[in-house]
Amino acid sequence: MDKSLPKLTRDLNDAKRDLSEWGYCLIADALSGGQVATLRERLVEQAAAEGEIGRGAFDGGAGTPNQRVWNLINKGRVFRELILHPLVGEFMAHLLGPDFILSSLTANIAGPGGEPMLLHRDQGYVPFHTPEALVANIAWMLDDVTADNGGTRLVPRSHQSAQPLENPNDLGQAIAAEGPAGTALVFDGRVLHGTGPNVSRAKRHVLLSYFARFFIRQQENMFLSLDPEVEASLSDELKIRLGYRVRGTLGGVQGPVEGKIVSRPHHTLGEIRAGVKPGAGVPRPAGESSERR
Repeated sequence: MDKSLPKLTRDLNDAKRDLSEWGYCLIADALSGGQVATLRERLVEQAAAEGEIGRGAFDGGAGTPNQRVWNLINKGRVFRELILHPLVGEFMAHLLGPDFILSSLTANIAGPGGEPMLLHRDQGYVPFHTPEALVANIAWMLDDVTADNGGTRLVPRSHQSAQPLENPNDLGQAIAAEGPAGTALVFDGRVLHGTGPNVSRAKRHVLLSYFARFFIRQQENMFLSLDPEVEASLSDELKIRLGYRVRGTLGGVQGPVEGKIVSRPHHTLGEIRAGVKPGAGVPRPAGESSERR
């Protein structure tokens, strides 16, 4: 293994240099012990409940030992607070510009016996190489993550080229991202990576906050998937992170107003006709009753 590969650091400038050179960095003590415990407890509880009611999302090979938990913005204040963590602003603005938005917040729980994921790029849907990242990810480690329990495999410097792998199953070029609970793994969306195999006897819990430049379509459709009560509780700061702010000509409601934080209109303007007052509706087809049923 190359001894110059990124190591755990608390120095954010060193971490940014690692990102530039290797495509990823490891930030020590990104979460406090209390934050780790609170996030992990809520995640374990949610995952178990989703499994019990038949709504769990499982994968990872034979026996499907891994569990994905989607749309965590809906599933606890502690998850929403994570999106406003200082490291998010520091590193996502650095990689994606100041107007970045959340694409999705999910969990990947790697269970014993889990098979390695195919190596892939998070912006693999872009059919050409980009000189800068369009998306990026922060993996928040809620357990001590090792090569044995499913530590994410990454191919160092693979963000510098669009060169595909001949065999996405070949982990020979990949290294395992390891760190104690509380570590943040930040990686460029052009880096080849994938969940590693879990050959241990314990589950490995990691949160994935996936961000994008403001003009990229989000993985999670926030406007359809957010619970109305959760949406109503959001601060303007969090709404901006979730893509509720108009940027340029994108994201408007009945026309874009630059910088406006949009909300669901109580009444949308639909089909109207000259001479008919708004709310009066349009003439009913012949034979249609006006009585309420």
